[in-house]
Amino acid sequence: MDYEKMGICVSILVLVTILGVAAVSSGEFDIGTGDFKLPQINAGTNTNNIPQEGFYEYCYKLNIDNC
Repeated sequence: MDYEKMGICVSILVLVTILGVAAVSSGEFDIGTGDFKLPQINAGTNTNNIPQEGFYEYCYKLNIDNC
């Protein structure tokens, strides 16, 4: 009984996957990969966006004066 349920689920999953690939490859649906550009990162780019003082950032965001 469980094998039949699993077989139905797998069949539906395979059918949806095949129809999805066919729909995207037909060109009628745009998935947003047309003009994808990566940002230019060089030696001078600051990539450390983690705040050094997390407790201060927490108090600042909540507008708490006496942290």
